[in-house]
Amino acid sequence: MSFSPKNYWIRNPNFLENQEDAILISDNKGKLLDSNSQAKELGFVPEKNDLKQSSWYPKLSQADSKEHSHLTLHLTSGKKRFICRTIPILIDEKEPAKAFYFRDITEKTFLEAKAKRYEALFRRRENKIKELEIRDKLTGLFNREYMIESFLAELHRAERSGTTIGVVFFDIDGVKEINETFGNSGGDLLLKEMGRILLENSRRSDIASRIGGEKFLLLLPGAHKNIVLERAEKIKRLFSEYSSNGSWGKVKITVSLGVAMYPEDGSTYDILLQKVQTGNF
Repeated sequence: MSFSPKNYWIRNPNFLENQEDAILISDNKGKLLDSNSQAKELGFVPEKNDLKQSSWYPKLSQADSKEHSHLTLHLTSGKKRFICRTIPILIDEKEPAKAFYFRDITEKTFLEAKAKRYEALFRRRENKIKELEIRDKLTGLFNREYMIESFLAELHRAERSGTTIGVVFFDIDGVKEINETFGNSGGDLLLKEMGRILLENSRRSDIASRIGGEKFLLLLPGAHKNIVLERAEKIKRLFSEYSSNGSWGKVKITVSLGVAMYPEDGSTYDILLQKVQTGNF
């Protein structure tokens, strides 16, 4: 008879022990005929050598020999994760039987899952750091550097697509007097409130930023002029209502407002920024 893996374990008694996987040999009725030390250590060997009582036997006994199965098993050695395979063999070169292979991948699976968790944490930390780099700490709005980059990118996009950009500038007057009278915490409240109003009245595609001191800029890519004007009026009104209801004494708090449209009022960052900062609305 030609040499074949089907009876190699019979020809070489050390075959089972030389394998890294846990291996059990059974007849077609589920009676355990042989096993290696790995199988015994993991707790695969049942009492009375009856494999039919094992939870994995019904599935693996019918498994295709060309395919691998993934199983999580609760054994006497604990909860383990395995890649399994069932291979038909011959006993004494004539009696059909089966060899069940169990490769323990518990540690590998654990390490892979751990690596994925650390990778996810690392990505979240990177994103958080990036977010902190582009955000104004006090208001939560984008900072000046990010606004400039975004403004230039939106201008390039609008030029290619032939769309508009609304640009709205807000400058809060009276913050300096508030700081002198009530301390910096008073002025911070005003700036935070403007940040909140801008965020709550911005579309996902809009870009709201604090570009310095008491100055804020809002970009509305693709918006029509009437929408830009309505949004500017609403934000100014909401902030004015807040500041007029505050306990600021005799300090008068107002908002200077400028609006410009691309390409109607200019086609470059410098021109549009100058337009909104010098123009009144």
